[in-house]
Amino acid sequence: MIEKRKNRTFFNRFALRGISGLVGLVAVAILAFSFGALFFNGEQPVTDLHDHSQSAKADEPTVWTCSMHPQIKLPKSGKCPICFMDMIPLDTGPGDDVGPRQLRMSETAKSLARIQTTPAEYAFAEAEIRMVGKVTYDETKLSFITAWVPGRLDRLYADFTGITVKKGDHMVSMYSPELLAAQEELLQSISAIEALGRSASSVLKSTADATLMATREKLRLFGLSADQIEAIETNQMPSDHLTINAPIGGIVIHKDAQEGMYVKTGTRIYTIADLTKLWVMFEAYESDLPWLRYGQQVSFTSLSFPGESFEAIISFIDPVVNPKTRTVQVRAVIENKNLKLKPDMFVRGFVKSRIDGTGRVIDDYLAGKWISPMHPEIVKSGPGKCDVCGMDLVPAESLGYGTKTQTVTDAPLLIPASAPLITGKRAVVYVEIPNDEGPLYEGREVQLGPRAGDFYIVKSGVKEGDQVVTNGAFKIDSELQIQAKPSMMSPEGGATPAGHQHGQPKPSASKYDNMATKTETAIENSEVPAALTPIYNAYFELQMALAGDDLAAATQATGQVKTLVGKVDMSLFSRSGHDKWMELSGDISDFATETNSAENIESARKAFFHLSNTIIELHNIFGHADSNEYFLTFCPMANDGKGAYWLQTVDTVYNSFYGASMLRCGEIKKPLPAQSTGKDK
Repeated sequence: MIEKRKNRTFFNRFALRGISGLVGLVAVAILAFSFGALFFNGEQPVTDLHDHSQSAKADEPTVWTCSMHPQIKLPKSGKCPICFMDMIPLDTGPGDDVGPRQLRMSETAKSLARIQTTPAEYAFAEAEIRMVGKVTYDETKLSFITAWVPGRLDRLYADFTGITVKKGDHMVSMYSPELLAAQEELLQSISAIEALGRSASSVLKSTADATLMATREKLRLFGLSADQIEAIETNQMPSDHLTINAPIGGIVIHKDAQEGMYVKTGTRIYTIADLTKLWVMFEAYESDLPWLRYGQQVSFTSLSFPGESFEAIISFIDPVVNPKTRTVQVRAVIENKNLKLKPDMFVRGFVKSRIDGTGRVIDDYLAGKWISPMHPEIVKSGPGKCDVCGMDLVPAESLGYGTKTQTVTDAPLLIPASAPLITGKRAVVYVEIPNDEGPLYEGREVQLGPRAGDFYIVKSGVKEGDQVVTNGAFKIDSELQIQAKPSMMSPEGGATPAGHQHGQPKPSASKYDNMATKTETAIENSEVPAALTPIYNAYFELQMALAGDDLAAATQATGQVKTLVGKVDMSLFSRSGHDKWMELSGDISDFATETNSAENIESARKAFFHLSNTIIELHNIFGHADSNEYFLTFCPMANDGKGAYWLQTVDTVYNSFYGASMLRCGEIKKPLPAQSTGKDK
């Protein structure tokens, strides 16, 4: 339109000038026609056309895309309009023939997407299994003093709990009419035998002897010792009181009766515990069970003895999982000759374990040894009997132990824990395939074994030497989803599903689904986001601690969150921001306190759900000043299938609600870059 206006003005000027203007116009037209004939008249050589075509192809503009949002494709570089990340060139090459699960990238795109790979390799999987537990009595070392005959407790010699007694010490003096009658029967039986003399028939003598033996047995069953029965026969005087002695040495841990009480047969009077041998009851996560075996050594520490470590032997692993805590009870036995450890002490234990390619625990000490199936402390070099219970010993291999391994070929195949994308039912890794035309990545479903620290045992899907993607796999998977190719979220390819469901009903939409990547509320002071950085950092320590199933680290991090909230300078906030900060800071402190006081990791995760919602709201209002992006992450299975959101600092899912059991369950919803804020208004 502007050009037409210029032409119209041009012609008007000539018209106003009359004939001379018309002549000038004709001259200009002739000149233009001459130039056109010069450039466009005649045949152009084929070689020129070819060169022109090649030049046009070379000058064709590069398509730029976003590594986090591959659906964005722009003709020039710049910032992603969604997340404001730097755009990367999308160059798949002309006529590139890649498979349905493959994606080609240029070296530049690979560098900008920060793709990193690590080779899969055979190595012995080692893990340090951490557990919390409590010291308790050895049930086999408990003894109960009960009334074997009805009567009255006239004297309790151990008159308070905690007293130390030795085997044979007198404990109770009780009066019993039945006991007195039984003693009279004994004395009468003796008198009857003496009265018969030598003239009695053999039948009468045998009957009298049998009666005497029966009365002695009756007294024995009433609790009298052989010495006490012999004293009655010697003195020919029945005792109206019975003295009950301690059957074992130990500590009186319960005093269940009082002096003067009338008791029935079977009434418990004392409980005595031998504390020279104790049990330690640990709680182990079900995901750690592949690493634990009967007879293994477990080390533990107690706050009562800082810097000191104790060694115990696993004697029992509960065959049933606790449905509430999803843990299994592991019992260990420890010798406590010096009585240093006390029942009900809290302890923290760990087991260093290795497993071979078949999943057997490798213990060099138990290789080729024979062990008691009931008392793991009994270990011998060959077959034999248990010194405690007399049972036949069994080979250690029958309890899940591997023989001493010398070659790496017996080791399992390992990949880094950051490589697989896990949905709960499936696991996908991306492998870089050597190619002359540029980096080529292929998605493969793998079957994972147990996690070994920073590695996973992989049973199938990759082979030794495969370069698996350890950083940036989510970006590759996102691009495959956009191209409707098979991916983690869509194993059959086609349209990307609306969310990853894990067989659960789709959770209702959350306000965080539409959370802006920029804060919508005006920040009144540019120093506010920087002041909140320590709180975010402490929150991220909590998030990763829960993802690592580390309750101790989570507890420590929540304590930091609460402390740091109280240190924020209130003068930085003004007007409406001050009121909002007061509301959010109070909620953060409350939820941090709830997380900090959690008795188990499941309770901590429930409190973390509410804390995360508050932290996300805090970010939505005030943003952050970190140079790196934060990532809004979502798992549809958490919170009883209703879904849960949290923030993290990496673009690979680290699920805080399930930990190692489903570490990659979830999806990155969007990156949250640092906010540029204005000055005080």
